[in-house]
Amino acid sequence: MAAHHWRGRRFCYKSAGRNTDLLILKLTIVPLALLLLGIADRLYGPRVAGWLAGFPVVAGPLLLFITLDLGPVFGSAAALGAYFGLVPWLAFTLSYAACAQRLAWPWCIAIAFTAWTVAAVACVLLQDGPTWLIALPALLMAAAILLYPRGTASGEKREHGKWGLAVRMVAGATLTGAITRFAATLGTHWAGMFTTFPVMGSIICISSHIQHGRQAVRDMVGGMTLGLTSVTCFCFVVYGLLPAASTWTAFGLALAASFLAMALTGLLFRARDSKAA
Repeated sequence: MAAHHWRGRRFCYKSAGRNTDLLILKLTIVPLALLLLGIADRLYGPRVAGWLAGFPVVAGPLLLFITLDLGPVFGSAAALGAYFGLVPWLAFTLSYAACAQRLAWPWCIAIAFTAWTVAAVACVLLQDGPTWLIALPALLMAAAILLYPRGTASGEKREHGKWGLAVRMVAGATLTGAITRFAATLGTHWAGMFTTFPVMGSIICISSHIQHGRQAVRDMVGGMTLGLTSVTCFCFVVYGLLPAASTWTAFGLALAASFLAMALTGLLFRARDSKAA
């Protein structure tokens, strides 16, 4: 009896330690990624920062945490939800960029979140539809890349507020903790949808609009439209490999696919700049 009781206590200690480690990761990875993106924005401008924001620095850790917490079957279904979630992400960023050309940021964020909500509800329903609909997010991503206005990035000098990076990091940590906390309650479709919630997109859109104006928003969204191919590849590979492959194998190969996508879109990025020049 005593030995059994001790094993139970040891198991509890290990579970508590594991949960503590995951909590620390949840509250550090995404804020640090937002910090690096903020530095990239200051050094290279909003278009490069937007392109880098397409890397799965939010969706990747969130899907990993969900898989570790709830298992590979749930993780695979959530990855499919995240893949479809790229459609609402595009709806958010493109509608914000369009509205920013004429409206103040509170109106832009209200319209953009409305667009995200409508697209998210539609995509949750589409996940239970015919199999061929799985091609829809990739097709819409390709269309956005082809149709979004091109041109050289604005060279205007910008002043950066002292508290901008800190606000981004706090917002990122809050959203990350909330999404992973309620993932099981949300179910696979909505849990996946919220892993590709435009955490960085919304934070960067608003801060760029407030601090630098509408041209900065347009530059940032132009770069992000290219960069989102990386998170598209990541989510689809995780969905395809789990649960047949181990968690770490699936996420490792997904990360490699996202790096390849970033490299290819980086070449396209340079080609567009050279043509515009």
